[in-house]
Parts: sequence; C-alpha cells; structure tokens
Amino acid sequence: MSAVLVEVTRGPMVENRHRGAIVVVDGEGRRIASVGEPAMTFMRSSSKPLMVLPLVEQGGAEHFQLSDEHLAIFASSHAGEDEHRRVVAEALEKVGLTEAALSCGTHTPFDRKTADALRAAGQKPTVLHCNCSGKHTGVLAYAKFKGFELANYTDPSHPAEVDILAAVADMAGLKAEDVVIGIDGCSIPVYGMPLENIALAFARLGLANHGSEARRIACRRMTQAMVKHPFLISGTGRLDTDLMKVTEGAVVAKIGADGVYALAVPEKGIGLAAKIDDGNMKMLGPIVVESLSQLGVLTQEQRAALAAHDNFVIKNNVKQVVGEVRTAFTLEG
Repeated sequence: MSAVLVEVTRGPMVENRHRGAIVVVDGEGRRIASVGEPAMTFMRSSSKPLMVLPLVEQGGAEHFQLSDEHLAIFASSHAGEDEHRRVVAEALEKVGLTEAALSCGTHTPFDRKTADALRAAGQKPTVLHCNCSGKHTGVLAYAKFKGFELANYTDPSHPAEVDILAAVADMAGLKAEDVVIGIDGCSIPVYGMPLENIALAFARLGLANHGSEARRIACRRMTQAMVKHPFLISGTGRLDTDLMKVTEGAVVAKIGADGVYALAVPEKGIGLAAKIDDGNMKMLGPIVVESLSQLGVLTQEQRAALAAHDNFVIKNNVKQVVGEVRTAFTLEG
C-alpha cells in the first residue's frame, strides 16, 4: 500500500495528502530503505540516461564525434533555453540530420523567459523547444549508426527501439518481455516496471559495475556527462540541474513525468526511485530533498541551497501565509 509522502495544510488542518512510494536499493537490488509499497509505474523520462547506453557502448559517440554535452542533451528533459537548443542542433548536424527528422512534436518551452520571448516576438515553438528533442536525436543517432531505416524510429518494433529496450531492461534486472510498453507524450516508447527495478537501474548506472566492460564504460561516460553538464539535463531553476550542481556530482538525477523520480548516489552505491500516486510534480522536490537528507547524502548547507525545491509555505493573493507543503514520511530499512 502506498504511504502519505506529502501533506498540504491550510491553517491547522491537513487539506490534501499525496501518497506514493520511495525505494532505495544497492547494486544487487537489495532493499536498503523504503516507505510505501513499491508498485508498477512507467519510468517516463527518468529512463533517458539508460536509453543512450547502446549508442555509447557500441562506439556511436566516437563515430559521430559526440561530446559529453551532446550525450547530456540526449539524456535531458530540457527547458528549451538557448543553450539547450544550440546543443540539440549541433548534435543533429554531427549526425548528419536536421530538425525535420525529429518526430517529438513541440510544446511551449518549460522555461518561462523563453516562452515569454517567443510570445512577445509572435513566434511559435519549434521541435527544438520540445523537452524530448535531445532524446529523439540520440535515438536517431543510434539508428543511423547501426544502419537502420530512420522512418518510424519511434515505433516500439523499430530495431533501434528494440535494442534500447533490451538495454534498459537489462540495467533494471528484467527481461525485455517483462517490461510493459506504453507511448510517451513525445511518441517514444516508455517502460513500465516495478519501482524497485527503476532504483536498481540507477544504482547500476551510478556504480558502473554491471554487464560487459563496454556497458560499464558507457555508464561512466553517461554519469560523467550528466554531472559535468547539469544545466543541459534540465535548465534554470529546475530540480535535476540544481540537485546535481549543489551536490557537485555526488548525485546523478533524472526526473520523469507524472510524479516519477530516479537518482543514483555512486559513492554510497545506491539507487533511489520515487513515485507519487497522483502524479503531482510539485511534490517531487520536497520528497527528493527529504529522502537525500534522511539518507545522509545532503549536508545542512546543501539542503539550504536547495530551499527552492524543499518544503514550502502557501500564500494567498495578498501574500499572507495560509498553509504549507511538508513531507510526512520516514524511510525505513
């Protein structure tokens, strides 16, 4: 059964409760700590770092002369800021493609300043503004490297998608046929599995000690790219970026839509996965910050630096404090 992870108060009363589960495992899948009973969920965008592994381990990054910046943007859910779009466009050029190849669609950029600037100029977002444009570029790079047809590259039966699924499943300690396949908002397949297996995949990603030597090298390259370029993973004021910056690379983190979060703490040899039942993304920051504090990963100074993502007060229209959002769980194990 899921547990209450976050309470939202108004005056003296708890008005809302957000339930879910958190699980922490080591590189062998042994449960270190948890709260709530982990259930099945889709990884959503938290799978992105794992999806790049086939490209890296088979030599595609070297073939196209892709830098750590490009690998980071492949793993990103970026905010559509200038630097994000620049790196996606550069990666496309290196692979020999244009943005016309991307099947991710588009949406208003996550970054408010970027969105406001587009509106003020009377312009519409392009596919490069889509938070998944980097992921799509990475999948296309792998498909082109392998000599696969690029048409329908988002189809779950496309050979590139089949290879990527196999890698994600292996990192999670599963067989490909045991992974539930759905379709994400950007048209790429998403992977459904127990929350514990998501945590295992990230523990293995951070430890870089699972599978072949090529897989281990690829894991190290991906975590290096992410912590070296945290801004590219997300963007200004966003949780993934701030968490990796503040911890100076001690945490490797990736958010997923609808209340999913996954991270690795390589020095502790652990992976953590969290899921909020109602998918409320605003609750992820407090949950992640509190979890890492309970695990002894964050110092008091680091937690203070992450205040924008921690528990917060609720104010009304005249800026009067009327309640708070606060975590309500203890990790046990």
